[in-house]
Amino acid sequence: MAIQELQSIDEISDFFEVFILDIWGTIYDGQALFPGVKNVLRSLRQKGKCIIFLSNSPQIENVVYERLNTLGIDRGLFDEVVTSGGEAKRQLSKGQQLKKMQFDGPVYLTGPNRYPNVIPEENFLIETALDKSKWILNAGPDKAEETLDDYIKILQRAKSLSIPMLCTNPDKIVLHGNATHICAGYLAAYYSSIGGVVSYIGKPYPAVFERCKSLSGKMDTSRYLMIGDNLETDIRGANSSKFSSLLLGTGVHKITDKSGCNLDLSAIQSFQNKLSSFADYAMTSLR
Repeated sequence: MAIQELQSIDEISDFFEVFILDIWGTIYDGQALFPGVKNVLRSLRQKGKCIIFLSNSPQIENVVYERLNTLGIDRGLFDEVVTSGGEAKRQLSKGQQLKKMQFDGPVYLTGPNRYPNVIPEENFLIETALDKSKWILNAGPDKAEETLDDYIKILQRAKSLSIPMLCTNPDKIVLHGNATHICAGYLAAYYSSIGGVVSYIGKPYPAVFERCKSLSGKMDTSRYLMIGDNLETDIRGANSSKFSSLLLGTGVHKITDKSGCNLDLSAIQSFQNKLSSFADYAMTSLR
């Protein structure tokens, strides 16, 4: 079925009860909110909709709550926040599912200073030497400006030691204003390409979508709409979970014209076919 272009979220809001929104690239560009976002949230809340922010942020939820508050999105405009970092910490704290995947014992962190909150330190010894580590927690580069070149030797050494990796942000890149920064998913993709073993927590993998269902209490997947900018994570995850989805032109894919005011439908179709990920709806930006 061909993607349906929207001018306003109001065109479809009555069809759904639960609205799951990505954050980075969907409601803000890493520096500021996109225009009109708060109006959309207010409109949905006035209609009694459940709103959950689902982010591949490797940070725990409290950090993202604070970021949303700084952006002017108060607690009354949404119900819950789910992050890949928070889900990783929850699972590592329980220690059951992840231990089966060999994530136990001393751990090496790729971002020890930038992402210090994911590891439950009472359960794990943080190790700074790869040859003493049993696994890698990859939350992303330790500095925003770092590139893959800063990690190639580390990752190659880890592969030679057969150390498994847990990636807590499957996103490969993110836009920060006009700049592009790599994420944990970029490091994980390289590690996988050289034969490293990688497991992921976050979109598009099912556990975070199941977490959203659990929090909302709504089991009918036809009543869910996933809103995001990334076909590989937001939309593919929605496809797998049988949620409807809305693709925005404000993020990682170049699917608008230079003005940003019009969708490039041929570019969308090309991306969707290439990635085997298909949205039901598309908008230039959330409004």
